[in-house]
Amino acid sequence: MFGRPTAAAIALVAAVTLVTSACSRSPEIVTVTVTSGAPTTSSAVAAPDLTTSGAASAAPTTAARTVPANTVRISATPAFGTKNVPPNNPVKISVFAGKITQLTMTGDDGTEVAGKTAADQSSWTSAERLAYNTTYTFAGVATSNNGKPTTISGKISTVKPVATERASIQIPNGATVGVGAPIIVTFSGVVKNRAAAEAALKVTTSAGTKLQGNWGWVQDEDFQGKGVVQSQVHWRPTASPVSGTTPYWPAFTKVHVEANLKGVDYGGGQWGREDFTSDFKIGRSQIVIANASTFHLIVTVDDKVTKNYAVSYGKESVPGRATVTGIHIVTEKFPTFSMCNPQFDYCNAKELWAVRINNNGEFIHQNLKAAAAFGIANVSHGCINMGVPDAQDYYNSTIYGDPVNVTNTGGPAMSEKDSLYDWIYSPVEWKALSAL
Repeated sequence: MFGRPTAAAIALVAAVTLVTSACSRSPEIVTVTVTSGAPTTSSAVAAPDLTTSGAASAAPTTAARTVPANTVRISATPAFGTKNVPPNNPVKISVFAGKITQLTMTGDDGTEVAGKTAADQSSWTSAERLAYNTTYTFAGVATSNNGKPTTISGKISTVKPVATERASIQIPNGATVGVGAPIIVTFSGVVKNRAAAEAALKVTTSAGTKLQGNWGWVQDEDFQGKGVVQSQVHWRPTASPVSGTTPYWPAFTKVHVEANLKGVDYGGGQWGREDFTSDFKIGRSQIVIANASTFHLIVTVDDKVTKNYAVSYGKESVPGRATVTGIHIVTEKFPTFSMCNPQFDYCNAKELWAVRINNNGEFIHQNLKAAAAFGIANVSHGCINMGVPDAQDYYNSTIYGDPVNVTNTGGPAMSEKDSLYDWIYSPVEWKALSAL
């Protein structure tokens, strides 16, 4: 029996967005040139001609020139004076023929940016991301090889976003999910620069290198049914130490997700708004074997059969009623759910112990009207019907992310029009959905 189609059953959480701004990363530019000690007798080195963008034009060529041994040269990347710097770009100050003896980088909001000085004191690199729409001032001292000080002074400004874009993860911190659950990051709008966004996402697990996987970009959709098209990227395993042909998560794996999206240029005028993390774990390995030709539903836990229920699947002989084949994923549970399927002239049919396994209206639920067919025939409108006390028993056993592998229904296969269709792809096909 079909339930009313809803938006994807995934809870959207907090999020992220931002804006593009024309900006180029200038090469290292000499910003200060100071000669210590006695001048040489050869011609001096010409200072670079700085353009309005902060880039240096080519220095004139001389037949012969010698740089004084104690000349201190200071360069910045991006060059001092650069505007619209992306917040995620590191800033580096380099000193030649000398050492950095003092340096601070301070925003116009009074915040000092942490940085790391190289062991030989020849360079300083910012160690944290910058803020949007902020001017940063550099103040410090470089000391030449013969002990003469040179002032380090300059400014850069970061981009001012036109808009920032939210992002969220569907698995709450501290949750326990099934072995078939993908990690889903949903953006509040469309991400055009997918590679930049994906590069800011990181998954680490307690399973080690034997567990492999990647992010895959699914099609942009109006996931919430509110008329707003959004981008979504999922992470799922592609190789797992678990036995079997489908690379599900290993049971009891601990998972840490980092989304360092603040300051990321999504393209199309959108930038990342904020970061988030999530720590969750995979539960026991509960997998449902739903072979419609047997009229039974078998539950396995950690590779052992724990339940064998007599059920009824969709009626294959009537177009539109066969259960969809493929690996379904449990996404929601309702003690009571109002089923509605106008195609077959019923609505507001209240059923108990409803477990959603597909966003097209497919549930595993109690339906005593089909009791005579349990274990004998398939007569439902697409759902998997169960009796008493089986429906409640299965309801109590399942969690978000449990796989339900439906086969031999005579119906269509799962496709991109279904919800959580990640497992229709082979590992090779899934890897091809990465933007990196």
